[in-house]
Amino acid sequence: MKAFRNTILIVLLMGIGMSFAQSFDLQAFADSTKYGWTDYRDRARYRDELSYRQNKLQLYELEALPLTANIAKSAVIPGWGQFATNHNTKATAILSAELVTVIGALYFYNRAQTNYDRYRTATQVDQINDYWSKAETPYHYSLLMVGLAGVIWAYNLYDVVVSTSDYNAKLWEDILSRSSSPIQIGPGGVEVRF
Repeated sequence: MKAFRNTILIVLLMGIGMSFAQSFDLQAFADSTKYGWTDYRDRARYRDELSYRQNKLQLYELEALPLTANIAKSAVIPGWGQFATNHNTKATAILSAELVTVIGALYFYNRAQTNYDRYRTATQVDQINDYWSKAETPYHYSLLMVGLAGVIWAYNLYDVVVSTSDYNAKLWEDILSRSSSPIQIGPGGVEVRF
């Protein structure tokens, strides 16, 4: 019974294979004119250009900045991703604004907490009202500064996506414009490629 089942399975697979073999058009597959090649020189030029672009793509993949890594950098320290993409002025402005708002939020929160502690220990009604009003205003300022820090942080994440895309696009253009001379000067000295 098992041999019969295997025989049927083999016959079915052969039938399916034959149906695919009959529908495959070898002439259409081998027709090089569909790629725009008229002779062997066109194919050779295409092959050389493809090889050239593949080499450039390998260089690009080595030098390009990965977007996720840059986003992670900027999520941890705002402006770090912009520094990586050589947008130093923008990175400095983002980092400075973030630090100012975080330090401002901490300063106002500390003032509010100090007055709130005094409010809790006060025994007279005038002192209670005075310390409460002195605690309330800095607390609202600290919340405002935290909100502003969040907006700056979110803008930073948006901008690092734009900066990284811009950096990688310029990198690709730079790689394409580099000379493909067989003599290259690098950190290891002069290199000759054949």
